Amino acid sequence: MEAFLIEPFLNADNGISYINTKNISELLLLRPAELFQPHRTEFNVIYLFDEGEGKHTIDFNTIDVEHKCMLFVTQNQVTQFHEPVKYKGKVLIFTEDFFCTNNLFQTQFFGQTDLFNDPLNLPYFEVGERFDEISALFGFIDDELKRPCHEAQSAILNNYLFNILLIADNLSGCKDRKLDVSKNKLLLSKFKSMVNRNIHQRHTLEFYVENLNVSLRTLQIAFLEEEKQTPKQWLTNRMILEIKRNLCYHDKSISEIAYKLGFKEVTNFIKFFKSKTGLTPSQFRSLSSKK
Repeated sequence: MEAFLIEPFLNADNGISYINTKNISELLLLRPAELFQPHRTEFNVIYLFDEGEGKHTIDFNTIDVEHKCMLFVTQNQVTQFHEPVKYKGKVLIFTEDFFCTNNLFQTQFFGQTDLFNDPLNLPYFEVGERFDEISALFGFIDDELKRPCHEAQSAILNNYLFNILLIADNLSGCKDRKLDVSKNKLLLSKFKSMVNRNIHQRHTLEFYVENLNVSLRTLQIAFLEEEKQTPKQWLTNRMILEIKRNLCYHDKSISEIAYKLGFKEVTNFIKFFKSKTGLTPSQFRSLSSKK
């Protein structure tokens, strides 16, 4: 396997390119070749499971699909359906740019919510009595996408999506989240988004602060105040996750993965990974293949 399969954005019938929804059964009929093997998504995904049972894998976590549960997949995560699919549900896809366009409040929310910003923890939970409400919002988006494009359509779709995310964020345990537009939170959101877009270049913190037009000290203070960690720690953990993805889902050599992720020397790549995980890349790959 030379690279991850990429699942491209499936445009809505009316041409809206940044949000779409389908029944899971429809989606699997359209793209079985990609969806039943590990693949990356170029967008964010929300699954709403109605009934039935099955399994689904995101990065290194395989979940048991359960009735009235939601699952959130962040752009660039590695995901896979497993046969047999004995469940029903809906899938909603959207891009960060669509959700955050010209809205500082939503930009901060998106950068702050654990639904899409902590790939080491999988947002998967039961929605209980709010299932019908969330399902209706999925339906409203589907209905709106079937209408001809009009001037207010993007705003209508965006608001339906925001309602789904606010409800889900509350259900996931973040009832006391304070949604004030702060400079620190906006900065962290922009930084993380930029890192995710450039993860294969292994840029330094200096690169990011220069492109964000802030000082390194400003970024450090923002991280310490909001997340009690340094930007270097966050960046290191994000790189370790990307390395693990490549080791688990690729048959590329260790040196190929190292160069692909921006390491100039394979020895430095091995030392970096072992210092953070206690395992060499080869040891991690071997243990992962046995699971």
